[in-house]
Amino acid sequence: GEAEFARIMSIVDPNRLGVITFQGFIDFMSRETADTDTADQVMASFKVLAGDKNYILADELRRELPPDQAEYCIARMTPYTGPDAVPGALDY
Repeated sequence: GEAEFARIMSIVDPNRLGVITFQGFIDFMSRETADTDTADQVMASFKVLAGDKNYILADELRRELPPDQAEYCIARMTPYTGPDAVPGALDY
């Protein structure tokens, strides 16, 4: 909506000139696309760590990640409730 438009304009037209350069547009789209790719890459990484399962276990996170990162993920991931869920399954 309006707030999202204002956010985008503050990025592509920081001087509020009412003009967006082509290069500014390309830079903005590159950043936005990079963020999306990063999220997809993170999901793909969890799937690899999980052995291609739709969920991951706390023990797998603790085995594969540094302790602080593993505990961060475990504290924030919700329980996985898919049909293939097992006790302790976490949704990545």
